[in-house]
Amino acid sequence: MDVSRERGLSTVLDVAVCVLLIGGAVVTLTAVVPRAHSAASAPVGTARAVLDSTVSVRAGSGVVNGSLASLLADAAVASGTRTAPQGYVAGVERVALRRLANASRRASLTASWRPDAPCHATALSAGTEPPAGAAVDAVVLSVPIGNETRCGDAPVRLTVRTWSR
Repeated sequence: MDVSRERGLSTVLDVAVCVLLIGGAVVTLTAVVPRAHSAASAPVGTARAVLDSTVSVRAGSGVVNGSLASLLADAAVASGTRTAPQGYVAGVERVALRRLANASRRASLTASWRPDAPCHATALSAGTEPPAGAAVDAVVLSVPIGNETRCGDAPVRLTVRTWSR
């Protein structure tokens, strides 16, 4: 038997097997039905979409960049220690409201900090309250505040609530 003829036959078989494997993979991937998102996963997805986003906020004469989660935590601490530059806390709340509206019309976000004295407890909010009687799901994330020793080490709590109607 001629070597070139054997090689040609092998190539045809290789291509046929490859096509069958790729076809089987395509059928398998398209036949997999994604699970329906449960109501309990909604706040997690919204929290990721909103809090992980990178934003810029004007702080005094400069601009602060970072994840929305870190800026919310920073703004809550700056408000509680009364060290926030002019317009910074309101700017973070505005950015949070915009990001929240882009992610979901049925969600709210609260950043709360409950430090030790001499600092003051603060709560920053974005979004609307859920309608009366709506089932509400929530996820709470803790953001450590770092070296803020004069006020204790209480973290900032970020709460994302979602509802279905």
